[in-house]
Amino acid sequence: MKKNLIVYASNTGNTEKVAIALKDNFNRYGWECTLKKLANDYDVENPDFDFDDYDFVCVGSPVNAELPLLQVRKVMTSRPHADHKIVPGPKCGIVFCSYGGIHLGPKEAEPALKLLELELEHLSFKVIGSLAVPGSMGDRYNPNWYHGDMRGRPNAEDLRDVGSFVDDIMKKLGENPGQ
Repeated sequence: MKKNLIVYASNTGNTEKVAIALKDNFNRYGWECTLKKLANDYDVENPDFDFDDYDFVCVGSPVNAELPLLQVRKVMTSRPHADHKIVPGPKCGIVFCSYGGIHLGPKEAEPALKLLELELEHLSFKVIGSLAVPGSMGDRYNPNWYHGDMRGRPNAEDLRDVGSFVDDIMKKLGENPGQ
């Protein structure tokens, strides 16, 4: 059975919904998934897991001022990088985030996703996908925002899209459901 680590931070529950949807969809393919939520006070210098113990890694965070949360960035850099060229692979992974994007929509998530991709590749995992999912900002509503009504996001449709995203990732990996 292939092992997947899903490391994430979530302050409001939006990113956690995406992490759980990823787990459920990887489970559909017969993968064993470990969810590791990084609380604000998580000891990032001494993680209680090792990225190398997994066949596949998913790393996620809410977007905060265009960046992933600090504890996610720090846990990814807790292991020093060697002083040599890194060629990511053969293990693979994906990055994901939830975002408000009230001004420019998903474009506002791009810096966070790119930074997560870079750090995951520093850990020698080849990044084969990234996913940005709209997340609510409480009960705030403004019809002039990029997505308009963000209340209740990620919603059922957003989470179905996570399933389609995992299906696409599995095709890249040559996996079939239940393998």
